[in-house]
Amino acid sequence: MFEKAYKDRGLAPENLSRTLEDSGTVTSVLIPWNTCGAYQSGVLGVDVSQYFFYAIFNWLSPFMTLFFAAFQIKIKQRLS
Repeated sequence: MFEKAYKDRGLAPENLSRTLEDSGTVTSVLIPWNTCGAYQSGVLGVDVSQYFFYAIFNWLSPFMTLFFAAFQIKIKQRLS
């Protein structure tokens, strides 16, 4: 869905892959009705709201992604 936008801005596909991983996959355990959230909640035997504050990496990751993008840190440019 965002492939064209990344190409138009001259960004390498690795940036899109990393962004999707940082914002989608990592945060999925924080959504109670998601399969990841339901599984983690079931395994831990607690509600998502009880482990949310301890999952620092999971909720901090999207903010770090925005920070890195804003300051062009580790943003790979397209070679062609």
